[in-house]
Amino acid sequence: MKTFKMTLAAALVAAVALPASANYVDVRGAYNTEAKTYESRVRTGMGFAEDWEIHLEGTQGHGDSAFSQDDHKVAAFETELNYNYAINDNVTLTPGFVYWNGTSHSEYRPYLKATYATGNFYTAARYRFQAATDGVENTNQVDAWVGYNVSDFNLEYNPAYIAQNNGGKINSDLSRADSKWEHTFQVKYTGFDTWAPYLDYQILDKTYVSQNAEVKTENRVRVGVTFNF
Repeated sequence: MKTFKMTLAAALVAAVALPASANYVDVRGAYNTEAKTYESRVRTGMGFAEDWEIHLEGTQGHGDSAFSQDDHKVAAFETELNYNYAINDNVTLTPGFVYWNGTSHSEYRPYLKATYATGNFYTAARYRFQAATDGVENTNQVDAWVGYNVSDFNLEYNPAYIAQNNGGKINSDLSRADSKWEHTFQVKYTGFDTWAPYLDYQILDKTYVSQNAEVKTENRVRVGVTFNF
């Protein structure tokens, strides 16, 4: 299995080597408020053959220091391919496939997403199945998005329901449930021509256990910027 440094370098090389074809490069940092740990992510994507897209993404955990390379348990790299089929001016169907490669196992993630957009409003729903290797339980995930553009700002809400045997929220007796919810709220500023800074706030269900065995809801703050070409 490749190390994170190699996979992150692949994403960066793709972003730099294909500037004329790339649609975007997204750089993001995250902080988990209960665990007090940091993460970073680089994602790049490009369109080809009209309605096809390919995306590369590298993620790295940093433990309790924003610039440390110690927390390799969340180091991962993924490659995504999708096709956008416009049914009409408002509705788009997007079948896609993600290959996710982590430090302990890999996952194959086919999905189908439907998007409706009109004026400044849009909404979308996606079902994704995650088939895991190395004895890890498979996962079913359903996402929804609701967004609205207000002047130079984009406001978005993204709830996600994630079902996995013994992979859900943590119960009061420290056992694992079979499902959990995640809620993401995003504000993005779109007033610049080629880049868009944004702020995410995530509620990650009861997925953190403190040193005194208290189960808490984990929250994550993410700050990023998307460069568009």
